[in-house]
Amino acid sequence: MNTIELVPEGAAGTHPKAATVVEWPTTPGSSATMQADIGWDLAEIGEVGIAARDLLRVVAGAYLADRTSRRSDLLLRRDLSIVVHVEKPDLWTQPALDIAADLLHWLTGDRWSIHIAAAEPPHDRRETTIVPAADAVQLLSGGLDSFCGALLQMRHDDHVVHVGHRDQSKAVRHAQNLIEPAVRKSGADYLRWALRPAITVKEPTPRTRSLLFMALGVAVADARGAHRLIMPENGYTSINPPLEPSRGGPLTTRSTHPWTFHQVTRLLAALGLAHVEVSNPFGSLTKGELVAAAIQPDNADDVVLAAQTLSCAKPNAGRPKGGNANLNCGWCIACLVRRGAFLASGLPDQTQYLVDVLPSDSRQRFLHYRRHDIAAWRYAVHAGLDECRILGSGMWPPNTDFDAVIEICKRGLEELRLVPDP
Repeated sequence: MNTIELVPEGAAGTHPKAATVVEWPTTPGSSATMQADIGWDLAEIGEVGIAARDLLRVVAGAYLADRTSRRSDLLLRRDLSIVVHVEKPDLWTQPALDIAADLLHWLTGDRWSIHIAAAEPPHDRRETTIVPAADAVQLLSGGLDSFCGALLQMRHDDHVVHVGHRDQSKAVRHAQNLIEPAVRKSGADYLRWALRPAITVKEPTPRTRSLLFMALGVAVADARGAHRLIMPENGYTSINPPLEPSRGGPLTTRSTHPWTFHQVTRLLAALGLAHVEVSNPFGSLTKGELVAAAIQPDNADDVVLAAQTLSCAKPNAGRPKGGNANLNCGWCIACLVRRGAFLASGLPDQTQYLVDVLPSDSRQRFLHYRRHDIAAWRYAVHAGLDECRILGSGMWPPNTDFDAVIEICKRGLEELRLVPDP
């Protein structure tokens, strides 16, 4: 079992079995083991309550363990253990720890063990940044759905703070950098911070990133007095139905699945943070329906910026000769859903896909890399989606409308059918 212990910079580890002690810098910058644009006390975010501060630390510990623990080629499940130093250990009751461990298992497929230790109080607490109140906090990742959510939000008078995470992926940061000027031009705030390991990254598919994103949003909401945290995603992608029988479990992303929101809500309640409601207001829409609702066809800026967002789920778009890691690849499942969404919306797709710019030889090698995604897409398009497999692919909150779940999956599949075969 790999054990990561997360401590404030300068503090000593306490767990005898900790393989790696990660020090969160006291002020923005880097320790030998972690890079953070936010100091340990989160003073850059504002006056964040203790419960929200500790939640972000625990989730950050899980994210660090996820990224620095290699996943076996033969065994999908890892045994991961984290020890996190927090200000108020008593908040982390056994029920709260169980919910957090179950949520991490649901997102990653791994078996998690979470231990809490008391952090040494800082000698001098830094002065917190003074921040204005906000009506809501909305996550803005650099993806097409979050961009559409931002466009829709900009049409309202609510004071919304947009929050992003500076990921290690250069492609994600590139998309965020392209979108940021438009968000700021609208008068909205867009805050982005890095929280990532400074030690070797061994896992390229960070399934815990969405939870880190949510915990960061909760901290901002708590500091701003906002009672809503919005995580925009279309309903089809949130459910992410397995396209073929061999796909499911942690092989299928569960970042915004209804059960994820349900478990996050339970965890917030257990920690005394129920005043922050985490939701996805676009869960009843397919990606094409969300694109059609958000992007104004007569607004050239909307169309251009939408093309610069990143949907691609594969981090190796720069692998073929002549490749560009900043481009959507065009043939992973996420890119297929994106392409189908534009076709269904009737809006022009000005996205430059890698598959369309590669030289002939490289293109054929690239399509070989994506053969499993293409095979799953072809299977679903011709065979349809099995309703039992959709409903049996995961957990569901109480009172779920399963007819609506099946219906949105069918509408999403119709959008996939619009994509021409390579």
